[in-house]
Amino acid sequence: MSPRRRVGITASLGLVGLAGILDAGGNLLFLVAAQTGRLDVAAVISSLYPAFTTLLAWALLRERLSQGQVMGVLLSLIAIALIASG
Repeated sequence: MSPRRRVGITASLGLVGLAGILDAGGNLLFLVAAQTGRLDVAAVISSLYPAFTTLLAWALLRERLSQGQVMGVLLSLIAIALIASG
């Protein structure tokens, strides 16, 4: 395996580790929200994770978003704002 290939794998492992930490943190925060707050709000907000996955793919991997994806992300952000406003 070439040294160039190893650097790519090492960088990928760092991103995979970060994804794991963020995923575990998200699960932990969901459990805290479910125990201390309103479970309905925590469930709705946690169900919006595909929108954030799409945004990360756009920002980090430079993927192009279709019009439907852009609309979905925008509507998800609006929904979060409406939920937060009460």
